[in-house]
Amino acid sequence: MNGPETAQDPQALRRVGARWRVAGVALVLVAALVIVVARGLGRDLRSLPMIAGFSILALGWMLAFVGVWLRLQRTRSGQER
Repeated sequence: MNGPETAQDPQALRRVGARWRVAGVALVLVAALVIVVARGLGRDLRSLPMIAGFSILALGWMLAFVGVWLRLQRTRSGQER
């Protein structure tokens, strides 16, 4: 698939990095739930659930950014990866 085919096929472009983006968003949602529940239980920022929640949050954002980066690379280069 080259650049013009990708530009003419928006469905193919949506699939590029989709698993990375979906995994990232899922981890962000899980992390938000962990943080809200831990905060509701009165945990402070130095507790294990809060540290784990923020770590998962950072990992989720990184995965989402990787998915966006892969898609951006495809639109710039038009090469199959």
